Amino acid sequence: MSGKTFDFQPTVELLQVLARGSLRQNLPKAVRLWVILRSLYGDETDPIRLQLNKKFTYSDWNKLFFTQTDTDHKDYKIPLAHDPQCPCAKTIRDWLFNPDSGMNAEEWQCRFLNLYPMTGQDLDNLLSFGIIPQAEKNRKNQKRLPSGRLFAITSKNIQYDFKALVEMGWLQAQAIKEGQGKKFKIVYSLVKDFPQVAIYPENAILAPGTTVVRNALANDLADFFEDFGQKINGEQRFFLDIEYIVHRQFCQQINTLRKQLKSIWHQPQIPPVKITYVSAKNYQNYHDRGEEYIVYPVCIYYSHRAPYLFAFGQTPKDDGKIDWYDYRLDRIQSLQQLKWDEVNIEGFTQLVCQSKTPNQIENYRNDAWGFDFYKPQELLLLRFDRYFHYRYIEGTERDELFTKIPYKYAESQILNARIDSERKPEILKVFYSRSPEDIYCRVNYRTDDNNVIMRLRAWGAKVEVLLPWSLRSRMAKDIEDTWKLYQG
Repeated sequence: MSGKTFDFQPTVELLQVLARGSLRQNLPKAVRLWVILRSLYGDETDPIRLQLNKKFTYSDWNKLFFTQTDTDHKDYKIPLAHDPQCPCAKTIRDWLFNPDSGMNAEEWQCRFLNLYPMTGQDLDNLLSFGIIPQAEKNRKNQKRLPSGRLFAITSKNIQYDFKALVEMGWLQAQAIKEGQGKKFKIVYSLVKDFPQVAIYPENAILAPGTTVVRNALANDLADFFEDFGQKINGEQRFFLDIEYIVHRQFCQQINTLRKQLKSIWHQPQIPPVKITYVSAKNYQNYHDRGEEYIVYPVCIYYSHRAPYLFAFGQTPKDDGKIDWYDYRLDRIQSLQQLKWDEVNIEGFTQLVCQSKTPNQIENYRNDAWGFDFYKPQELLLLRFDRYFHYRYIEGTERDELFTKIPYKYAESQILNARIDSERKPEILKVFYSRSPEDIYCRVNYRTDDNNVIMRLRAWGAKVEVLLPWSLRSRMAKDIEDTWKLYQG
């Protein structure tokens, strides 16, 4: 048997490593792998540690781990709640937050939400059923766990968990021929050394030598970095083409800003800063030196081809209001750290600013479609070409954003919309000329958000804006102006 002892707590970082992907989607699997590892490598005081032979099969493990394995944990059957003493009776919460795990439920959930912003209800559903309801309809291979019981799955699925442990280096496996026939059985043995990633999971979200990006990505693109971040047999097999429009002359300036912000965010109490910023809105000429704003820096986003500093404080909006704003990094001419006693701005205090967090920004961004989360929301009614919607919207992250609605409900949205009396018959005439077989969606979007408008332009004739009238008119004018360039 291995001399190693698996005494790791089920931290978000370790579970994320075991998930080999988004923990938001693979939480039950990650927790199961953690439990199985305890059963194999736990110390002598661990109540679920099993006494297995040096070489063992899945059936050997199954018989020792569960109760009533001849009737309830057999073949492709999902076990019913047959025995309160059987490990299959325990829920995800039971495994994560019992005294043996050493995890504080509140601290664990805060850490999880920092990495995967979502509503409290969604997190509750994830911990209760293993899946967020809206994800269930989009991923046919993911089903909610009965009563949240972690091992309420088939033996075949648990065998896939063992296969995952072999792939990650936690187990060794060998196929041995049974008798004179063609059947093989898989025999497992423990490893002498744990995978390196298990020793320092907080620093090993990706393989050693790769860029740590999983925490910064809210989707499964991080899986590609994990699998292909390093060369394979001396060849780089994965390339990421990100359009980056920042001029080379600003590289040194941005490097300086990065170092300043990193130093500021390492401080226990984040101070305010004074920035000199050249706003595109207020831009006058090439030699514009910009204007000064005092802000509280919160986080950096890369979006639509450039990095932005999201901050709370004074803004270029000319309304004198203390608010959120996104400052493009290459337009920040300078950044100076201040002390709180040097700042005297109404509505801008240390207490107020300390409540402004990256998680809060994520929640705002999830409320509506658009990058500029501080802009007001408005209802956007869209009509999609059915085939286009099937190929590029359905089953993707966009499917959670765009709510499909029936043709009649789309009609009621127009009938109840606040539109000038002479415009409503016009848009209704257009609507009645469209096919009820098309896909109609509604979504809240950030008014005049340029990122939204650029996406709608890119989709071209495959999507039509029905509401609001102001956005429909702008789309029509942009298309007309473009057409004028090409006619003849």
